[in-house]
Amino acid sequence: MRKLLLGVMAAAVVVSLNFGGASPAAAEKLRIAMVLWRGETEADRGFKDKLRELGYATQYTVMDAKQDRGSLRQLLTKVLIPNLGDFDYVYSYGTTASQMTKFILNNRIPHVFSNVAAPVRSKVVRSMDSSGENISGTSNRIPVSVQIEIILRILKFKRIGILFNPREKNSSLMRKELYRASEKFDFEVVDLRSPPAMDMLQKNLRQLTDRSVVVDAVYLPLDSFLITQAGEIGAKLRAAKIPSIGAQKKFMGNGALLGVIPDYYALGQEVAMMVHRHRNGEALGDMRIGTVKEPILMINETTRQALDITIPKGLVKNTVVVY
Repeated sequence: MRKLLLGVMAAAVVVSLNFGGASPAAAEKLRIAMVLWRGETEADRGFKDKLRELGYATQYTVMDAKQDRGSLRQLLTKVLIPNLGDFDYVYSYGTTASQMTKFILNNRIPHVFSNVAAPVRSKVVRSMDSSGENISGTSNRIPVSVQIEIILRILKFKRIGILFNPREKNSSLMRKELYRASEKFDFEVVDLRSPPAMDMLQKNLRQLTDRSVVVDAVYLPLDSFLITQAGEIGAKLRAAKIPSIGAQKKFMGNGALLGVIPDYYALGQEVAMMVHRHRNGEALGDMRIGTVKEPILMINETTRQALDITIPKGLVKNTVVVY
């Protein structure tokens, strides 16, 4: 047990103080535990940058579960809870980390979260209008039907495959949304189950690339396992000249053709503003859950050229090109 506890505590890293525009003497000090699922993300950077900009002197204790539920539970029960009095806030990233963090905290300390796709359905909050508890945060959800409506103005498809992890709630929810979108826009969905096991993913990619499973495009949902394999997925689908649609920017950064995605940095900044509002007397439980205001169309130009696809101008307000 002693070795286990030491190993768990090694995963909790105290980050140096970050001072913003105000002088250290004038800055309000905050102590924040950051419960992460897969290392620091753009949303986490937005959160920290905005707090610094607002003039807070913040000490962060980072607890990274590295996509392991067992490690997450150990970090929360063996590191966070015994030291709860050392923190002013707990920040959590993503659905899995936020669900477990909320359950274990049990409303004992202010809790803010970032990038939970379906906060109500995943039972992180009771309502998008207000949680009624000591918690608030942001959702990174862009309805799949909205994504598909934009994508169909670029790609025409009648049969789309979806790589999804049935063990991850976000992935399963987006699969259901894709099926609903298929009824609205008249296309067929082909399930390609890819739980966090490389042999299943490799099998699905092999079937796609050798055309034993024939699709016009592939949809890549919000799924931590698939995101960690984005490089291989993007490279193989591009080589096979199969258009791929990513629900997260890392997919496009690793070769997926395009995606309609949130501004993750802005969502992290919005969580920081919730902390600021709370410091100024507003209850977290009264705050509306933050949502995506303006989606971004992200295009991988190398893949676009390889697939010889034309992108009409003016589809969305913000377009970002990566290579």
